Amino acid sequence: MKLRVNQLSTAPPYADLPSDLSGYAVTLDLSHSDAAHEATLGGLISEIRARGASRVVITGTPRELPGTHTHAA
Repeated sequence: MKLRVNQLSTAPPYADLPSDLSGYAVTLDLSHSDAAHEATLGGLISEIRARGASRVVITGTPRELPGTHTHAA
C-alpha cells in the first residue's frame, strides 16, 4: 500500500487511513511534501504501526529524517 503524505490528513484522527493495516507494508511517499508534513511523521508512523502495519517505508526525500536511518545497498 502506498500513501502520499500530502494527500492525507497528517494530524489526528487520521481519518483517511484504513482502520486495519494488518500485514501491510506501507510506503509513505514524501516527494511532494514539505517540512510541515515531515514534522508530523512520528505520529503518523506510530498510528500506522498501531493499526497493524508490518513495515513502514519512507521514500521521496533526499535527506535523512530524524528517527530514521538509511540502509546501504
